[in-house]
Amino acid sequence: MPHIDVHDLGRIRRITAVLARHGFGGLVDGSFSGAGADDAQAADTGAPWAVRLRQVVIELGPTFVKMGQVLSVRPDILPAALLVEFQKLQDEVPPVSWDQARAVLEAELGAPLETAFSSVEPEPVASASIAQVHLGVRQDGRPVAVKIQRPGIREVIESDLHILYSTARVLEGRLALPGVYTPVAIVQEFEAAIHQELDFFQEARHAERFGGNFIDHPDVVAPAIHRDLSSSKVLVMDRVHGRALSALQPGDDGVEHAMDVLVEATLTQVFEHGFFHGDPHPGNVLLQDNGRLAFLDFGLCGTLTSEMRDTIVTIFVALVFRDADTVAHSAYRVGAVEGRIDLRDFRGEIARLMDKYHGASLQDLSQSSTLLEFIEVATRYRIRLPPEYAVLARAASLVDGTLRRLIPEADIIERVEPHARRLMARQLSPDKLSADALKLLVQAQANLKGLPAQLDQVLTDLERGRLELVTLDPDAERLRRAIAAAGIQVGLATCAGAALIAGAVLIEGWGPLLAGAPLARWLGLLLLVGAVGTWWALSVHALITSQLEPGDLRRGAVGILKFFIGSRRGQDPRL
Repeated sequence: MPHIDVHDLGRIRRITAVLARHGFGGLVDGSFSGAGADDAQAADTGAPWAVRLRQVVIELGPTFVKMGQVLSVRPDILPAALLVEFQKLQDEVPPVSWDQARAVLEAELGAPLETAFSSVEPEPVASASIAQVHLGVRQDGRPVAVKIQRPGIREVIESDLHILYSTARVLEGRLALPGVYTPVAIVQEFEAAIHQELDFFQEARHAERFGGNFIDHPDVVAPAIHRDLSSSKVLVMDRVHGRALSALQPGDDGVEHAMDVLVEATLTQVFEHGFFHGDPHPGNVLLQDNGRLAFLDFGLCGTLTSEMRDTIVTIFVALVFRDADTVAHSAYRVGAVEGRIDLRDFRGEIARLMDKYHGASLQDLSQSSTLLEFIEVATRYRIRLPPEYAVLARAASLVDGTLRRLIPEADIIERVEPHARRLMARQLSPDKLSADALKLLVQAQANLKGLPAQLDQVLTDLERGRLELVTLDPDAERLRRAIAAAGIQVGLATCAGAALIAGAVLIEGWGPLLAGAPLARWLGLLLLVGAVGTWWALSVHALITSQLEPGDLRRGAVGILKFFIGSRRGQDPRL
């Protein structure tokens, strides 16, 4: 993980100035009372804290904007207010020149552009911080869309990640986030996500897997990937025509059918395929003239194991049939819990949300979807769910928002209940139950087969006296370390006292002269200095460092050295 060094001070000073100007100066001096508080420094703006934080992100530049966009799909990291604001972040990055984009394209092709394309339009149809998209035509006449990564973007991202880590370390301990993630952990999540987005091979695999899953579906398609022209920095795919769902209005021709297909496709991805589109916002789904839905942009996708799918089916069916106990216990089992939680209170929160959504039309509901609110409740109780669940909840919220806008009078429970009944029937079908039972028998057989050997080993160790029982008591371990440290301190104090007495005796001086003074006097002076130094060190240890572990002291010393020596990257000229 990158560390703070002296080269980061200029950028950190800039960041703290922007934070202070927008009313978050308390993050710097430690007086910030929480994300929902309005600092006095921003009292004159009257803007909510989430709006001001979005303005901070925009002012700090493209990398921070990109981080906001990436984290806007993680309700387990950001509170609801920030999710809403960060969804508004747009890549306001002008496209690179066609000469630069063409250079990247030809470098990845390993040949002149004309060998693969009969034409590529110089003006991009879309431009973002990572890549830009140009329309083109292959030599065989097939129209394509060409996604070209911005030149040098990988190096820029790596450098900016160092600044983000530096900023997060400054905020560590000063900012109490409502979820279970620290500032440094949030940057780590962003780093993992952005590295995936920089690899176009990953997006190509996602698109091909999605298209393969729906290859026989009459109403869902994905653009074909042209592997022979694609690379980690260039992605070539079929050009897809249609109207984006964001351009549709309630009552337009085909809207009702499109929404039924969207709901059915979403549930199919989650419960049957175990692989889902993680960012199905209305601009990434097109309604074609033949009534089919075309999904685009597979940079963010999620994969669910069979155990995850079983858990989601259980939770989904329980939500539809208002079983709060099942939802609460399922979330508790699959999540990583920090400390003890009150399951009764957690169940009460789940039941309250169920009452809120039962029988309500999409028009009556708030702006957050059901699953999104359940993720927020779990996060508030410090239940850390696997990231796949959070991305799924965010994807569901995007689908929910599209449904709410285009068919506001629909009853969400009524729409999904038939799917829930089919899922429940499948879960309780003889084939599914027999498959689960067979799996349990295989696991039990493997465990029982190894049991005799393990029992024999235990008995042999017991017979030969090699079996030891060890109990771990953190309090006892701390007491042992404290006693050991006290013994060392007593020993040093005794030695210092003896040296002090011996020095006082020898200071009188006798023996041959050395530099005009008796040798014994020099020896006594040396013993007195050593005794005083030892007493001073013991006092400092008792008053200041007695509460620190030796490992903390070592890490602190190494951190100070790194700070002044700096990192290998050298100073960033943009600071």
